Amino acid sequence: MEERNNVFAYRLMNARKIRCLSQRDLCDRLNGLVSANAIAKYETGKMLPSSTVLIAIADALDMGLDYFFRPFTITIDPDAWEFRKKSVLGAKKVEAIKQMVAVEIEKYAEIEDVLGCTKPFSLDYKAMAVDTEETARAVAIRVRDDLKLGRDAISFPIELLENQGIRIVEIDADEKFYGTCIMAGSVPVIVINKKMIPERKRFTLFHELGHLVMNISDSTKQEKLCNVFANEVLIPSDVFVSMMGHSRRDISLLELRSIQIEYGISIEALMTKANQLNIITESRFQGFYKKMNKFPEFRAEVKRSVYKYDEHSNRFNRLVYKALASELISFSKAASLLDLPVDEVRKELNLL
Repeated sequence: MEERNNVFAYRLMNARKIRCLSQRDLCDRLNGLVSANAIAKYETGKMLPSSTVLIAIADALDMGLDYFFRPFTITIDPDAWEFRKKSVLGAKKVEAIKQMVAVEIEKYAEIEDVLGCTKPFSLDYKAMAVDTEETARAVAIRVRDDLKLGRDAISFPIELLENQGIRIVEIDADEKFYGTCIMAGSVPVIVINKKMIPERKRFTLFHELGHLVMNISDSTKQEKLCNVFANEVLIPSDVFVSMMGHSRRDISLLELRSIQIEYGISIEALMTKANQLNIITESRFQGFYKKMNKFPEFRAEVKRSVYKYDEHSNRFNRLVYKALASELISFSKAASLLDLPVDEVRKELNLL
């Protein structure tokens, strides 16, 4: 009974944090069915709610009943999280993201264990100290070479990284949140906001990969060098220079738009690359941003997404349906993992 109480206590606390609610807020959502003091006792494992209260709590938090008694299988060091926009997001939203991701990682690990298909992660370039843009670009090219990508555009980066043993978790988060990464034991996890446009999503994926695989000793340079790394993975410098030339006074939006369409990288990132490679001067680069700030229509056109694929992570769903089709899990278990009604899971399975 004590172990069951402790699991429920932690699950309740985590679910409440995912919804960014205080104990008083949850009490209000329950319309006074129980007091805030009772909720505090639930969260400290001093007592369990009645079945009526438990159902009401699950409804109020929009969580399945099984969630509250699911054993913990993954432990994530709270100090391992890196939220580079923590001050902008606020403590409650940061904590909500942490708890959401922990739940998704647990489910991912569970279905991989059922199928015995855990993929090892082997990309590691930390033997090379990265302290300049040149070394960040060199690591990016090594990644491309090791993954046999050549110099072509990367069509499906989420699938590419998942095939390397990285768990990609997409969450519905505040628009100020782009992404983060963490090691869950020996498993690398990249978290991204599913609301982002494809160009932003692709850049964030490789930015976070940079944090995972590069050895950047100077913390003040981490963000910039991970941006350089992501930019180079998406479009190698030699390819970009061959398209743009070594030196330009002016660049047309139409030129960059064609590259954006092919390589799935934003106009801003391409202009940044042109500046970093000295194709355009710093003055010309600053003029670009001044024009964006001065003319809203130009800014909107620059930021417009034109990439043809709105990519999402599908591996987890595929694994769940594979396990279900192989009769390794039940429909109710699949529904719990997918956060879907059982009837919808039955419809989606559609065995041939």
